[in-house]
Amino acid sequence: MKVGDLVKFVHPASPPNKPPQMGIIVSDYFDKLQRAVYKNVIWVSNYGGCQEIRPIDTKFLEVISEGR
Repeated sequence: MKVGDLVKFVHPASPPNKPPQMGIIVSDYFDKLQRAVYKNVIWVSNYGGCQEIRPIDTKFLEVISEGR
């Protein structure tokens, strides 16, 4: 996964009756406390209607389309 990739949020607790949440990876995020690298994703299809950037663990992301 890299910057520019279109991703889908895939979490086991996601409601099955709602459309998948999709976003674009905008950068890497390093968590110093956990010593882990996450992906900052700007969500383009969220339920609240406002866009936000959130760091997400890659195990909960699935690449839909690779960026250039």
